[in-house]
Amino acid sequence: MINQLTKNATVKELEEAGLGSYYADHNKGIYPVDVSGVPFTATYFAVTADPIADLMEDMAAEQKARAVYENLIDLTKDEDVLAPLLWLRQREVVHFNRFKELYEYYKSKSFIKRLISFCMI
Repeated sequence: MINQLTKNATVKELEEAGLGSYYADHNKGIYPVDVSGVPFTATYFAVTADPIADLMEDMAAEQKARAVYENLIDLTKDEDVLAPLLWLRQREVVHFNRFKELYEYYKSKSFIKRLISFCMI
């Protein structure tokens, strides 16, 4: 999508769109940064080895991604941009629901395991 939107853009157009510093570093290449230009990092991935906690983290990430897609959808009327954004938003909803199903499964298993432990005391 980024490629499509910048393919024929001139340097002047990129500068006018506020992408001058991005262009200086990356030309029209795709480099993962947030809207403030902060590069992607895996530093914030949280893993606890606790399936319930990790699935909650995954569910939160899916909801955050859904919210970002909805904000991007609000910013465009271009059908060539809107269609993939709607698809990506729906993908986040599906991912959230699958993670939620797994979360509920592990949560019930954890409860049963604790109940059995408690009954054996």
